[in-house]
Amino acid sequence: MAKGRRNASTRAGPSPGFSLLEALVVLALLGIVIAVSVPWVAAAVARERLRAAGFEVAVLLRGLRQRSVSERAAFGLRFVRAGESWSYSTYRDGNGNGIRTADILALRDPLLQGPEDPGSRFEGIRFGLPAAPVPEIPPGTGSIPDPADPVKFGGSDIIGFSPAGSVSGGTLYLTDGRRVLAVVVYGPTGRIRVFRFDPEGGWREGS
Repeated sequence: MAKGRRNASTRAGPSPGFSLLEALVVLALLGIVIAVSVPWVAAAVARERLRAAGFEVAVLLRGLRQRSVSERAAFGLRFVRAGESWSYSTYRDGNGNGIRTADILALRDPLLQGPEDPGSRFEGIRFGLPAAPVPEIPPGTGSIPDPADPVKFGGSDIIGFSPAGSVSGGTLYLTDGRRVLAVVVYGPTGRIRVFRFDPEGGWREGS
């Protein structure tokens, strides 16, 4: 009986492990997979940050429009250049004539919040346009004037919201330095749409 147990133990034996060569091959393959996947993952994370920043801006604009209607008071966002990016602050109309720069500076339109910028919540995201030229205003209606200025609301850097529900019409651009989103505000209707720029297909709706 003891002999049978010894033979069974001998037959089972320790399972063979990886040889050094096999381990090196596995490590090399793992390195290749990581080298290929890391840039793809980094690009996906950057796209998601830009998408989230654009969504947040659109929600902010819709929320201020609703607040203006519900409180029967004008509100506004004033954009100011801050280094390579831009920041914004939120104001409420204090004298019944809408949000104006002169009233802001004179403290007649009180500051509610700010200054803020998308980079404080989404690393690498800012109001701006990428270095590579973007040929058209979304969704494709002519060339973009002065690419250094991403706040395109006529000659003003203020987006105003009236108690009647109308909004200053224009476009805000956000970028991570390579990609770009545009938040387009249609003034009379207050409709807000988000476009992303595809170098191969131009502007496409949806972030």
